[in-house]
Order: sequence, then C-alpha cells, then structure tokens
Amino acid sequence: MGSLAGKSPSSTYKSLLKVANETDGVTTVTSQIEDGEGTSTCVNISDDSFGVQPQNDNTTTTFRVRDTSNNTILSVDTTNSCVKVNATQTYANTQLLEFTAYRLVPVAGRHYFVPCGGNSFAGHVAEKDNGTGTDPDTTLDAGTTTDELVNMLFYVPANITIDGVRFIVSTDTDTDTTINVHLYSFSMVNAGGTSDGNLSNGTLLANGQATSVDRNVIKTVSAGIDSADVTSGQVLACFVENETNTDDINIRVQVMYHFR
Repeated sequence: MGSLAGKSPSSTYKSLLKVANETDGVTTVTSQIEDGEGTSTCVNISDDSFGVQPQNDNTTTTFRVRDTSNNTILSVDTTNSCVKVNATQTYANTQLLEFTAYRLVPVAGRHYFVPCGGNSFAGHVAEKDNGTGTDPDTTLDAGTTTDELVNMLFYVPANITIDGVRFIVSTDTDTDTTINVHLYSFSMVNAGGTSDGNLSNGTLLANGQATSVDRNVIKTVSAGIDSADVTSGQVLACFVENETNTDDINIRVQVMYHFR
C-alpha cells in the first residue's frame, strides 16, 4: 500500500476520504463518505449509525466480511436481496421443514400425503391420496374429509424460496420397491364458506425417486428442484408413491428454504 509521507495534499487529495458535510463533519445526521474530489462511496455515517448503499449498481457482494484466510463469512447481496453467513454461505434466514410418515399403508400407484411435522405415527393420521397419475393431482376437493388434510399441510407465512429437498425412505419387506416423492404448493380456499380447505393451482416444486427400496436399506435421495419460489398464503404438501406394491412406507422428507 502507498504512503502519504512527504506528499502534499494537492497531489493526494483524490485518495483521501471525508464526509460530505464539510461544515459540521460527523453529526447526528448521516453523511455520505466521499473522496477528496467529491465522488460518493457506498458508505454513510453519523455519530450513531453506519450505512451501506450502492451508488450505481446492486451487486452480490455489496457488503462482505472475510477471515484472515480470505474466506467470506458474511455477505450482503443487494442484487438478490439476501444475506449469507458462515463458511457455507447459507442464507441467514434458512429454515427447515419436515414431512414424516411411519408405516404408511399404500395402494400401488397412488400419491399419498405425507404428514407435516410430528403427525406421523400409525393410527394417528389416516392415509389420504391425491391421484394416480405420473404426478399428484393439482386440485383437491376433500369434501367431508377436509379435516384429514389439516395435519398434511404447511401454511406459508411469507414469500419463500425452496433451496433443497432431501428424503430418506425404507419399506417393511424384503421386496425391492420404487418410491416416488413430490413436493407441491397449492392455493387453499379461505373465503369463509363451505369450500374452505379445497386445494387448487398445484405447482410441482421438487421431485425425486428411490429405487430398490426394502427393509434392509435406508435410501437417501436429493430431490430435483422444479420451481423454487412460493408465495405467502399458499400451502405446501408432500406426496409419496409406492410404484411397485403395497409395502408399508417409512419416510422423512426435509425441506430447506429461506424467506425472501
């Protein structure tokens, strides 16, 4: 780095930093940091606050903190409006959501709701399916069994982005089976009428397949993300399908997401 030793201000003023308020200096009101010829930086300060705001362009590294080995441990991305932390540079507001089922009894080829959270033990939640196509149905009018959906759904409280979906699965016999998993978002009616709880506008968020599943193994699969963003007020639902037979399914699905 250069030194100002022995140099006059007239030859070095461009490299000097100052506050924009040249009369009062640092006060209770924030003032932009400028160089000696008045070019504004992204930094502004007062006696009690410190701010960073890009002057021309948003970037993925508007603010960054690194350790002595040059590893980024905190970064503020104004291009994507997010903050990432730690060596993994994970979104600072990352959340985990689980869907779990214990001894879910399927019919081959049907997509069954996987209960959300801890509502997963046999006898506590009835099996409920949503279609027999390649993917689950995109609508559901549950009629008089809408109450059975309550423990299957996650209400999205704010706009989120799905960052990853992983599931582990096993069955209860020695017969190899193929297990398919789908994560969906739905619009859910909430109009104060008799159709409240009906699902529509189903969107595939992620899907994955585990093959050669039996009781002797636990298969671990990272599902592919098909559509990451989910709007607040929608609901998430997870589905599992035993493509092969009626062997009971034990499954845990972990959804990693962040608020946006």
